[in-house]
Amino acid sequence: MIGNELKPFLGKILRIDIKDLDIPLYGKLIEVTPYWIDIERKNGSNRIISKARIVGIEPVRAQSC
Repeated sequence: MIGNELKPFLGKILRIDIKDLDIPLYGKLIEVTPYWIDIERKNGSNRIISKARIVGIEPVRAQSC
């Protein structure tokens, strides 16, 4: 996954499927680095996710929380 692929999703709410996790994560994409992405969860906490662990990523239809 190339960082440029994720740049259009900055500020969008995403569904992220991760290896070794049975349920997807949801959050607003706030930063993209070469090896990590940073999302803000609905409760205000941030989560840093390794790009190597991401199986799938897509924007959600309703972009309002």
